[in-house]
Amino acid sequence: MNLQQLKVFVLAVDLQKLYLVAEKLQITQPTVTFHLNKLQDDLGVSLFKTKSYHVIKLTEAGKDLYHYALQVNALSVEIHSLMDEHKGMKAGRLSIGSTHTPATYMIPPLLREWRQTYPDLSLYLDVRPAPYILEQLKNFEIDIGIISHIHMEDPDLISEPLVKDDLVIILAADHPLALVEEITPDQLTGYPFVSHEEGSISRKLVDDWVQQQDIVLDIVMEVSSSEALKAAVRHGIGYGMVSETSVKAEEQEGSLVVKPIPYWLPKRYIYAVKHKKKLIGPAQHLFWRKLEHAFRSQVPTY
Repeated sequence: MNLQQLKVFVLAVDLQKLYLVAEKLQITQPTVTFHLNKLQDDLGVSLFKTKSYHVIKLTEAGKDLYHYALQVNALSVEIHSLMDEHKGMKAGRLSIGSTHTPATYMIPPLLREWRQTYPDLSLYLDVRPAPYILEQLKNFEIDIGIISHIHMEDPDLISEPLVKDDLVIILAADHPLALVEEITPDQLTGYPFVSHEEGSISRKLVDDWVQQQDIVLDIVMEVSSSEALKAAVRHGIGYGMVSETSVKAEEQEGSLVVKPIPYWLPKRYIYAVKHKKKLIGPAQHLFWRKLEHAFRSQVPTY
């Protein structure tokens, strides 16, 4: 068993067609078949349910191998990237997974500075939900995760809280509650509410708060995007509750009024996350330090 065989195996499972694997690796299709047959011979088990590769279906052994082959391939790519970085931080790659709020409102200025300092270093930013980012980290598919999360506790991961990311009330400038200094929960029940979609972390936090206050909000619209929610509030559809980080620009320019949620207990933070066992090269180490330095004054205390 060698790295090339594992690479061919993973691509065969992912692409489902041997000719696509051949095109991807710039080899012939018979060579692809040879590697798959040789891999099975070397391991002494059947990895596929059929001898023909026209239909790619894995046996239980194949499924187990695929899980680890993904990690081996990712580590192989990382080793090459790490060696490239040692060649003067050139031709290397920094891969970041981020949830929507930090990817949109926090890290773009850092990435701009990074590009200016290291123009030859390629950047990859994957914007996904927090559970997906954490799974990518565990599979060694990305270098660093930057996620909004309620509480980080995982034995395989190292997490560093960067900034508090709780929710706030947002209102149009002409909303009746915009001039109220301290809004009460009961006052919020009398006006239309634009909500995050069910299943999101923000919606769960709001639903928990509503239950604690023993009130019912008049939900007139549900959206899956913070930008769409802010736009709905600006156009007078109702008030909303969004990440404090996501609304700083609108608050400064005066297009939205921001108020604290009454009796809200801080729960959510934005974390930098990495795998404990992942090899950290110069680029990853420097970017991690850059994150810590950029948000050091905002790190919460527990």
